[in-house]
Amino acid sequence: MKKLTGLILLALSQLLAGCVEPALIVAQPGPSVSSETVNIYYIERPHCNFETIAHIRVSGGYYSLQKMLRNMRREAAQLGASGLYVLHTQQLDTKEFLGTARAIRCLPAQV
Repeated sequence: MKKLTGLILLALSQLLAGCVEPALIVAQPGPSVSSETVNIYYIERPHCNFETIAHIRVSGGYYSLQKMLRNMRREAAQLGASGLYVLHTQQLDTKEFLGTARAIRCLPAQV
């Protein structure tokens, strides 16, 4: 019974805190970078050729778009991404936000 109560409390705390789900990594991550160096591409496509490092998904718990993007950006920075390409955001009836994005690495320009 104590184990079940602990699991329920853990699930509720993650739901209330909002969570970035584990990233689906599709390419070799690089060394971590500062989140301030990760460019956010929201609505517009990145201005570089890029490779996707990982797919990032956030499932609610954020009550502002800025907080949700900040946490997604932090996750991308941990993977060594140079950009966060936001693919989808949605505000739920509960005023929570969810979204999906790609952690990307800009590739050198071809000559």
